[in-house]
Amino acid sequence: MLCWLVAGFLVLAPVAQGRHTATPTLRVTFTAAGSITLTLPDGTPVGTTGGAPTTIPAGYYTLLFFGPGECINLPLFELRGPGVNINDDMLGGETDVHTLYATLLPNSTYTWHSDRNEALVFTFRASSEVVAGTQPTGSGSSTSSTGSHVMATSQDIVGSAILPFRGTLTGAVSAGGRLTVAFKGKSVSSLKAGRYKVAVSDRSSTNGFVLQKLQHRAVSVTAPTFVGTHSVSITLTAGRWLVMPRLGKATYSIVVS
Repeated sequence: MLCWLVAGFLVLAPVAQGRHTATPTLRVTFTAAGSITLTLPDGTPVGTTGGAPTTIPAGYYTLLFFGPGECINLPLFELRGPGVNINDDMLGGETDVHTLYATLLPNSTYTWHSDRNEALVFTFRASSEVVAGTQPTGSGSSTSSTGSHVMATSQDIVGSAILPFRGTLTGAVSAGGRLTVAFKGKSVSSLKAGRYKVAVSDRSSTNGFVLQKLQHRAVSVTAPTFVGTHSVSITLTAGRWLVMPRLGKATYSIVVS
């Protein structure tokens, strides 16, 4: 039985005039109990909920995600800040480890939290010191994630950062597995490029709700085994997006322009 994830990350070009070194890393660790931690490799927590925020060097970072390796409905890790918009839940617990990338801009503030406790927000700052890590080949575009062996939207960070918020897409999965999606109360076959909240009510225990841009990785809003409501933030860039109950089984498509 395949589990799914949401996920997403946006990547900027490496910061100029930085001190070149091995790519710095941050560790995002999920537990089976549903807790999440963000730390430096030595275990130092990154982010505080009060007082002075944690400060780390700016630069191009590798984010190493570690999960419990169980096919369970994990919470969604959300990292926000200038040029960064990451959503990830370890493919719904199917993977033990995976990697995303992000550039933290100098003198900028970032926050992270779990979608299960949005009132508990951790804040940290990227200092004026820049550690310019090595950008992996082929990672010049970004990816947000939410779903199965997949992550979300590959796109140019400069363009995506200025795309406007368009509103909420309302999705539904019936008990029989029928998928619908609407915008402002009407069924949609086309949308304007932009940032959207996707809110899904899922009544099926065998079908989920997945969005995938052609030739890109996918975003799973709900997993096939999940029943209930869930929402994610996603940037829809120009192109054709598939709406699916699971990977490889498209119900219909939406053209984004």
